[in-house]
Amino acid sequence: MASLWVLCCYSFYSNAYEQQYYVGDTGPNGGTVTSVILESVLSDTTIEYNGDFEDTTYTYVHTETIVEEVETTETITTTTYEIVSTETTDNMLLGSLPSSSSGGVLDHTYNNTSTTGHIHTDYTGGSVTYTEDLTDYFTFDEINEGFTLYGEADAYACTNQIGGHCDSGTLDTFSITLKVVDPTTGEDYYKTTTWSIGNTWNTYNTSLTVPSNTLGSDAQALATFYGMDNGYWGGWYGPVIDDMKMYAVYNQLQEIITQTTNIIIEEIESSISTTEYETDSVYIPPVMVDVYEPIIETVADFTVEVSTEFDSFEMNIEVTESDSGDMQIEISTMDESGDMEIEIIEVEMEETSPEPQQEQEAEEEQEESEESEDDNKKESTSKSTKEKVAQTILAKVMETADTIAVNNTKLAVMASLSDTEGFAKYQAKQLQDAELYISEIMYDSKQLNDPYAKPYSLAQDYIMEQMVDLQWQN
Repeated sequence: MASLWVLCCYSFYSNAYEQQYYVGDTGPNGGTVTSVILESVLSDTTIEYNGDFEDTTYTYVHTETIVEEVETTETITTTTYEIVSTETTDNMLLGSLPSSSSGGVLDHTYNNTSTTGHIHTDYTGGSVTYTEDLTDYFTFDEINEGFTLYGEADAYACTNQIGGHCDSGTLDTFSITLKVVDPTTGEDYYKTTTWSIGNTWNTYNTSLTVPSNTLGSDAQALATFYGMDNGYWGGWYGPVIDDMKMYAVYNQLQEIITQTTNIIIEEIESSISTTEYETDSVYIPPVMVDVYEPIIETVADFTVEVSTEFDSFEMNIEVTESDSGDMQIEISTMDESGDMEIEIIEVEMEETSPEPQQEQEAEEEQEESEESEDDNKKESTSKSTKEKVAQTILAKVMETADTIAVNNTKLAVMASLSDTEGFAKYQAKQLQDAELYISEIMYDSKQLNDPYAKPYSLAQDYIMEQMVDLQWQN
C-alpha cells in the first residue's frame, strides 16, 4: 500500500546582487562614472539529490559595464629660437692654407697670415680654394636659420709697361666664387662674381645668401680666388691677389624652452563580472510501498557422507521452499581440513499439466468446483518442482562417483520430499465393488464369462501403480 505524499518546500537564496557603481561615483580607473549598464544572465542550472531533498542550483552572471571620464595632464615641451643679435665671424681664412690650387698659380706664398701675403696668376689662369667647416664659427641651429657668406680680396694687373714685364694695356680677369655645401646630403649653394682689372690696386668683394636650410653638421664653406693674364703671353704677371678674406654674417640665436600643460579628458569603458548562485531545495518524502516478503520453509535438511578414492567429506543439503512454490538448494561441502564450500541453486516453480486420468476420474473432475481445480493444479506444479529438486541433488552427488552416497541421498530425498498429504488421500480412497453378476441364472446349462472382469482388474492395477508413484516419486 502506497502512503500519501507530503510535499514540503523551502528555498535558500544567496544574497541579492548589489550594484557596485552608480553615476557620479569614482570608477575603477579613478575617473568619474558617467553611465552604468547592469546585465544579469542565467548561465547554468544544475540539479542534485541530497537525501530526501532535490536541490536546484541557478548560476547567475551579473555584468556591470562602466563608462567613466578620466582626467589626465600632459606636459608639452616646445623649443623655439629667438634672434638676439646679428654677428659677424672673423676672417675664416686667417692663418689657413688653401685646400687646393689649379692652373698657373705661381705665387711667392700661399698663406694669408698677413695683409702682405699674395699670389700671382699667369696667362693660363690659376686659382686657389679655401675650405672651412661652418660649425667652427657658429652653431648648427644658427646655420639652419640662414646666413650670408662674404668673400673679399685686393687685386691689380700690370697693364701700362710696354716692353717690360707688364701687359700692353689689356685688362686682366679676376673672380671670387663662394660655395656652401653639405658633403653628406649634397645640398649646396654657390655664386661666382667676375671683374676686369687694370694696373691699380682695388678691393673686390661679393656675397652669397643662404636661406633657412637643412644643412647638416658637416656643412662647409668654400672660397675660390681666380685670376688670368689676358695680355702678356710669355710671363706670369697676371692679376696679383692679396689679403684674401671669407666671413659670415649670421643671427645669433637664443634657445627658448616653453612647457605647456594640457588637461586631457578620456572616456574609459570597463566591465566587472560577478557570479552568484541561487538554490531551491524541495523535500520529497520517501514513498512507502508494501514489499511482499515470501514465506520461506525448510522442506529438507540432511547430511551425506561422501568417500572418494582420494578424499572423504560431508555434504549438507538444505532445501527451502517459498509460498510461491520456488525452491532453493544449498549444498555445503566440508573436507577433512575444515574448508567449506557453499553452492546455492535456485529452482523455479514450473507450470505443468496434470497427468492423464482414467475415464471415471475425468468425469469426477468435471463435477468438482473451480477452487478444487486450482488446488490440483498447484499440487501438480509442486510435485513437478520437487522432482526437479531431487534430480538436481542426485546429479550433484553423482559427480563424486560414490554409489553409497548416491543411494543414501535417494533415501534422504524420498523421505524429505515425499508427498504425505497425497498418500493420506490415497489411504482414504475406497474401492467400490461393482455388480459383476446378476442373481438370476438365466442359463443353467452353460456358464457365461464375465466380460467386465478383465477391464476392472486392469483398472485396479493401474490405480495401485499411481498411488505407489505418488508416494515414492524420485
